[in-house]
Amino acid sequence: MKNNRIFLFLLLALTGITFGQSSGERNFLFLLNEYSPRGSALAGNLVAFRGDVDNFFYNPAGINGLEGKVWSAAYVDHLLDFQGGMAVFSMPVPRLGRMAVHLIYFNYGTFQETDIFGENTGRTFTASEMALGATLANTLGDHFEYGVSVKFIYSSLERFNAAAIAVDGGLLYTAPFMEGLRMGISLSNLGFAIDHYTDESETMPVLLRVGLAKRLAHLPLTITLAINDLTRATDGPAWEVLQRFSAGGEFDVNDNIRFRLGYQNDVNISTRPLSGRNFAGVSAGVGILWRTFRFDYSYVSFGDLGGLNRFGITGRF
Repeated sequence: MKNNRIFLFLLLALTGITFGQSSGERNFLFLLNEYSPRGSALAGNLVAFRGDVDNFFYNPAGINGLEGKVWSAAYVDHLLDFQGGMAVFSMPVPRLGRMAVHLIYFNYGTFQETDIFGENTGRTFTASEMALGATLANTLGDHFEYGVSVKFIYSSLERFNAAAIAVDGGLLYTAPFMEGLRMGISLSNLGFAIDHYTDESETMPVLLRVGLAKRLAHLPLTITLAINDLTRATDGPAWEVLQRFSAGGEFDVNDNIRFRLGYQNDVNISTRPLSGRNFAGVSAGVGILWRTFRFDYSYVSFGDLGGLNRFGITGRF
């Protein structure tokens, strides 16, 4: 119990630090993108899940439920022909728990260079970003699990670049008083820039989220609920952060097929047209298990802006 109190104190202290960083423009925003097909189909609600290698991105504590050596790779067909993806490998480490190494990348494509008058110079340039990190997770007394990630972040635009160091931390609680109920909290991208594009320091996109997941007792369905981006400044009263909720569900059609649905309210609000309604923020996906592999696909609607497709594969050996 003493260890539990110490970890909770540290997590709350870090949370307090993030509120001091919530104002102003944020950089390295590719870290806020969704890369996991399963996670995006559930509207980003893996913060309270356990035993998925993609958990390193949402709540590092969740990888502690894995067994053996597990790997995953995913591809994102983003808006405006942008492309992204991730790769992760996890394995047990004696006396330390469970570790993972992971890579996230985002490519903005090729651009035509113009002069100050808008005339084409005949030159092209590229822009891309990546993050390389390592995660360690383990148990923390009764019913608690924790995870911590450290990552190096690099951003490149033409001949200019920026870099940063950041940490992620998460806590997962399995409720003893209700079967199938888990609660999670995670803090991502807490760090600082070590190289800058300009004389002004880049601000990290710190992300705090809390959530729960409940496996129903008499139906093969797991329902999820989360509040996201709690440290982002609001123009109105503090309770408006509750509008950043997301909800989802994963239904086991049979032993080999999973069907997923989700809704992210913050996406719907930010892309809603001035008149009428749209389906922005609605997501759906499927997971197919075959032998030692799981194939995942998701689609997320951004309303009139279009939609995002994500493809992934997870395997173990």
